[in-house]
Amino acid sequence: MRLPWLPFALLAGCGPGPVGDTADLATPDLVPGECALVKRLVAPSEALPGAKVPLSVEEGASGHAYEVRWTVPKGVLSAPTGPSVTWTPPPSVATHVAEPMMLRAVASAPGCRDETVAAPITIDWPPPHRTVVIYNPKAAGSLEVATHYADFRRIPPDHLCPVAAADPGLLDAAAFPPWLATALGCATTVGPHVHYLVPVFGVPLKVAGRIADIARKTPVTVSLDALLAYGSSAPGLKTVVPNPYYQSADSVAGLFNDHLPFGEFRAMNPDDDYFLVARIDGVDAAAAKKLVDRTAAAEILAAAGKLAGTVYVDGNRGANHPKSDKFGSYEWGEWNILGVETVFKRSGKYPIVADYDSAEFGTAPAPLKCPDALYYAGWYSFGHYNDVFTWRPGAIGGHLDSCSACNIRGITDWSAVALQRGITATFGAVNEPYVAGMPDYDQLFHYLLQGATFGEAGYQSTVYGAWMMVFVGDPLYRPYR
Repeated sequence: MRLPWLPFALLAGCGPGPVGDTADLATPDLVPGECALVKRLVAPSEALPGAKVPLSVEEGASGHAYEVRWTVPKGVLSAPTGPSVTWTPPPSVATHVAEPMMLRAVASAPGCRDETVAAPITIDWPPPHRTVVIYNPKAAGSLEVATHYADFRRIPPDHLCPVAAADPGLLDAAAFPPWLATALGCATTVGPHVHYLVPVFGVPLKVAGRIADIARKTPVTVSLDALLAYGSSAPGLKTVVPNPYYQSADSVAGLFNDHLPFGEFRAMNPDDDYFLVARIDGVDAAAAKKLVDRTAAAEILAAAGKLAGTVYVDGNRGANHPKSDKFGSYEWGEWNILGVETVFKRSGKYPIVADYDSAEFGTAPAPLKCPDALYYAGWYSFGHYNDVFTWRPGAIGGHLDSCSACNIRGITDWSAVALQRGITATFGAVNEPYVAGMPDYDQLFHYLLQGATFGEAGYQSTVYGAWMMVFVGDPLYRPYR
């Protein structure tokens, strides 16, 4: 407490009298203020693992000289301080799913409070960087198709994988393991983040003598792609196996699981080198490149929400739907096709033409023409294509018969002719699959509508692996993002 100054205070004793608390004589502390040193942290919103990322701060209007200190959750900084630095996230992150991170910078200056700015960034491999393209250097035109596809998708050049095969149609039992080892060697070189393997025109379609027939138990010729999906496990497979990515559904009740992104599936099964395999193929190399061009055109429409056309559903068990759907029976196959009408009715996106008598589209009393076809599911004529469809850009369809894709480079089978007539993606069997070996058509289209890629939709809807299915079309094609 300060005492008033009075003359008698000096008379009270020999020494000077009190003049107040010492704190009142001290210089007041300076309190740091807000100086607006920096406005924000400048960084891209996305980056690749292992790639250099430029980081900087946007300067404020304070006029102060300041220092910036950087903090990152993982990876290497080119320098710990400075207004701009380079950060390299580890190549080991985001192996199967995107990894969000937060970057921070602290600006400091004398007389100013520290100012922290932050920015989120997502580290991920985009689908083209998760893709390896396999071509046959011994087949004329194969490299050209691989390059054309890689250019479209901007797949890095070192993701093109040459795997030689003398016969572009068939690998015998002994030739498969070394062929597979070469293909998987390419995937290993790219890294553990590879999800898609894309064989192209010139790569064999089938493998003989390794997988036992479901019913007869003797080795039969199966789809190369279906075996390739199992990666390093494939050489040990002798029989058909359950597809681990398949999701069960109830077509009769119209109950379907939600789409499971493949990266999430792989993250839950990190020790399995299981892949999605679909091919860019056709009657010749020129046709395979046109398939790529159709995909490019379809993606432009899809991005603008302008995919248009009609859904065609062709059952054959009668207008009174089957009362049962025992797995693997004809009734089960019929319900999988009936479910396509259910899926698209719920979506409300497109007009639907459905016919359930025994006649196929193009044969009376079924509709004789199928114009503006965008999606198709139907059955059954063995190794035959009724030439009544006019395919819209982005069209996807499959025909349930035992030889729907026995030779996708031929001129007879349903998938082969559909490719020549302009379909964008198709699927079928390279040999007798039995009904149980075909995809669940309703699930395939359900997953597409939920945002799956063609590759994801195909494999999520197929019960059995290492068997007969081949998917022809760009596996990265995603009509509904």
